[in-house]
Amino acid sequence: MFTQILLLPIVLLITATLLAVPLSKYIAWIMDGKYNAKYGFAWIEARLNSGPQNWRQYATALLIFSTALFIFGYIVLALQPWLPLNPDHKTMLAPSTIFHSAASFMTNTDLQHYAGEQHLSNFSQIFFCMSNFFCSAAIGVSALMAVIRALRGDANVGNFFVDVWRVAIYLLLPLAFIFALIFLQQGSPMTYASSYKALGLDAANTQNIVVGPVAAFESIKMLGTNGGGFYGMNSAHPFENPTALTNFFNMLAMMLLPFALIL
Repeated sequence: MFTQILLLPIVLLITATLLAVPLSKYIAWIMDGKYNAKYGFAWIEARLNSGPQNWRQYATALLIFSTALFIFGYIVLALQPWLPLNPDHKTMLAPSTIFHSAASFMTNTDLQHYAGEQHLSNFSQIFFCMSNFFCSAAIGVSALMAVIRALRGDANVGNFFVDVWRVAIYLLLPLAFIFALIFLQQGSPMTYASSYKALGLDAANTQNIVVGPVAAFESIKMLGTNGGGFYGMNSAHPFENPTALTNFFNMLAMMLLPFALIL
């Protein structure tokens, strides 16, 4: 046990550092636009690219996008009782909790004043939580890229909307997909079903087992260093973190981008 306590942080640090080196080169490659976008990706980027921005324009775009993200998140939670993927008929959260959650998730702090399995439908988990996990993390990385460009003396700090697209689609999405496959293989649920009825040990009472797209949820939650777990227990829940291996990858996911971004 003592050996494991000593080795685990060392193995994590070594693994995160080794992976961060090629990942940092990849991040620089995509954020400097040195790739050749294929198929519909080039068309989307062309629509998003409003031209080079100075820091004021970049900051304004960031604030406008964040405001739109807040409004979208508030609407999703407020309309939860009438939106799909809610067979358990989850009701609306208190308006103050909706406001708090929308503001918190939009800023990547993800402070959770609710229990996901009790209060959120799968629609809300996907279109409120997961969309914020991607977008708020992408906003943070994009802001860092703008600062780096300014410090290295670039004529402009880039284009906010293109940066967010690049981070979300070319960086976060592929990484989240890989980690989600690991969590799925280790036993995290991945389904649009909301719950299952399980027969108790006394063969008389049933228990409601809440499920959903947990593997995909968990992967981007950890990669974006987000809070707001699918369950109230967050990563202490056995569906979010079923094995020692997923625990290792949970910690690795939180370390990977901070290490790479420094490089």
